[in-house]
Amino acid sequence: MPVLKACHYVPEELIGFNYVKSVKTPPEGCGVHFFLDDYQFSRIWNSTQENIERLRKFKCVLTPDFSLYMDMPLAMKIWNVYRSHLIGQIMQDAGFEVIPTLQWADEETYKFSFDGIEVGGVVAVSTVGVMQDKEARNIWCTGMDAALEKVKPECVICYGSRIDYDFGDVRVKYIEARKFTGGKRWEDAVRSPE
Repeated sequence: MPVLKACHYVPEELIGFNYVKSVKTPPEGCGVHFFLDDYQFSRIWNSTQENIERLRKFKCVLTPDFSLYMDMPLAMKIWNVYRSHLIGQIMQDAGFEVIPTLQWADEETYKFSFDGIEVGGVVAVSTVGVMQDKEARNIWCTGMDAALEKVKPECVICYGSRIDYDFGDVRVKYIEARKFTGGKRWEDAVRSPE
């Protein structure tokens, strides 16, 4: 599994990779996330070098969150974690601040999902899609337990809604899932004109 060195940067906000081309000047402290449907960022795998150059204007980048479905064959789950880590390693080698995205499905994925992530850095995870389903929330919590035990992060960036989960002594930074606002500050874009 490719190795991802510990990153100690915590972004103020995140923008989806699908909007990277639309942003001329990102807000201060803005990073890029891949908590999207896979088709919206498949080009980062198909032409990695070309697409990572577009990310240079951002303060940091999370590793791609290729899907891990419960009913996927094990080989595909390993492949998607491998691809995520490899792209992250390529970006780190190119000088980017890269925050590993934690990925898992069922318990069998714990054997490889967190391999290659250096202990003690900042990691990212999403709660999008797990809040309304009790089984999904339980899978998320069990996987988070395994991730914290293995990776021992200094901070977890949690993209999406707050989840009822005890992170223990680990610092948590919640970043609300938002839609792109055309380059305006998020809070300015959602205000109605007076």
